[in-house]
Amino acid sequence: MIHPALRLLRCPVCAAPLADPAGAVRCAAGHSFDVERSGYLNLRTGRARRVSGDTAEMVQARVDFLGGGHYAPLTARLVQLAAARTGGGRTPADAPPADHPAVSDPAAGDPAAGAPELVLEIGAGTAHHLAAVVDAGPRRLGIAVDVSKYALRRAARVHPRIGAVAFDVADRWPLPDASVDVLLDVFAPRNLAEMRRLLRPGGTLLLVTPGEGHLAELREPLGLVGVQPGKRARLADELSGRFAQLSWETLTRTIQLGVDEVVDVALMGPTGHHTGAPELRRRLAAVWPPGRAAMDVTASFVIDRAQAPEA
Repeated sequence: MIHPALRLLRCPVCAAPLADPAGAVRCAAGHSFDVERSGYLNLRTGRARRVSGDTAEMVQARVDFLGGGHYAPLTARLVQLAAARTGGGRTPADAPPADHPAVSDPAAGDPAAGAPELVLEIGAGTAHHLAAVVDAGPRRLGIAVDVSKYALRRAARVHPRIGAVAFDVADRWPLPDASVDVLLDVFAPRNLAEMRRLLRPGGTLLLVTPGEGHLAELREPLGLVGVQPGKRARLADELSGRFAQLSWETLTRTIQLGVDEVVDVALMGPTGHHTGAPELRRRLAAVWPPGRAAMDVTASFVIDRAQAPEA
């Protein structure tokens, strides 16, 4: 049996509802999909199945780094912004019925509190940020989306009200129109057309991109990629064409990182796809002064908060 939040998903081939009889998940047209042993649902089709996402090493680096609390201010701010979204819960007209599996299942929270709010995170990885947002609201259900099997295995068990699913973000997303209350995207690929389609009227998009100074101290010695010039302006234009942008803000902190943590933060980003831990340690050793316990590193995040227009 799949997680109750995942019963809101649709077939990625024909968009029909999915059912989960014993041993399979399929739609009425017969399209069938696998529930992996670790609990996540795989809705990837065709050529998209060849993209593997983050490696086991990258995912472990993410677990270790985020578990150290280094990005805790970002997580806390996302929780605050999700709670402050305009419009409150679903209206009676767009709420699922009381006997819907996502409402009546114990994992969905307290049924007496009303219809659940759906929080979707794209490129969720281990669902670290999503778990905090879902945990802050007793009526919230979460869906973690990624393509890495190593990340999805962890996301599927990070929180009892979160289900994990693999699908291709570049294609049409397998969820009904206006079905999502809060949508998170932290340093992940985005599809603004699908984000707009899925957000219910008044629903909130929280989109996090790296600030100009993010990990600046590590870029040269470790070969990290910096922020592309003009990227901020392009994103603002893209958002304004589809959403009522409420605000954007920059969250910047100086964090102290030891050698292991510097390697982890490099591995958990794009660098980890082509540079492993041994090479990162070699590069770091060339510039790390003997006897130094930690170095100051800038963590800078730009958070866009946008709203789907009210009906």
